[in-house]
Amino acid sequence: MRRVALTLVGAMLLALLPVSVGGCNITCGCASTPDPNWTPPPITAVEAAVYGAKAAGVPVMTAQLAGGLAGRQFYQADAPGAMALVDAESGMVLEVVLTDRMPNDDAVSIASSDAQTAAEAFVQRNTGLSTEGFTVSVRVMHQAGVAAYEVDWNDPTKFLALVNASSGAVFAFVDQRMPMNLAPPIVGRARATETAIATLGIPGETVTSADLGADYGSGDAQVWAWSIGLGVPSATQADVYEHGALVSVDAVTGKATIVKS
Repeated sequence: MRRVALTLVGAMLLALLPVSVGGCNITCGCASTPDPNWTPPPITAVEAAVYGAKAAGVPVMTAQLAGGLAGRQFYQADAPGAMALVDAESGMVLEVVLTDRMPNDDAVSIASSDAQTAAEAFVQRNTGLSTEGFTVSVRVMHQAGVAAYEVDWNDPTKFLALVNASSGAVFAFVDQRMPMNLAPPIVGRARATETAIATLGIPGETVTSADLGADYGSGDAQVWAWSIGLGVPSATQADVYEHGALVSVDAVTGKATIVKS
């Protein structure tokens, strides 16, 4: 009987142990002391991920607080080939970028009317916004070696969509109803990679990584850039890659900067 009793007591202690350990970070402050003035935003990360996924047209996203612009907090929601910026107070999706649809050349293969049709369908289907009754303008943009259509609605609410001028695919959306300085990227992965390789100018380079990210700097402007990792041949053996280089390519202007060589 005594052995049975001890076994039961041990089982009870083991059952209680995870609760005590798991609660340590909350009650005893053994890991870190939370800021007593910090309060969570009205929108949770889970909600932001749901809103972002719907606007981007992907099954699922993950989201985390990324910073702030114009005095407002926001979440950045991510999925393979897609990003979304979600206002942490209202849940409004401020921006969507679909990296796999971005232009990589300067070709214009579709008419402006086709670009407008594609943009309207995307906005209505993905964001639920109606373009009916708005003043719309469509213009083709040629910059940084790529081409895109900008479809802009303004009467007086303003939002825009960017369409790949070669494929006709919508690759970016920006809701400009809030006074935030958002500048969606236009330079695609392949074009950015070509620019990085040409900028470094070392024969035999190989691309090891290519990631698009947004930097919010001082909190008053958004800057999109590709981080291109390059493998550079060893000085003694041309077939052995042991040196790494990193080139940053501005996804709006196409300007390249060697970060590491």
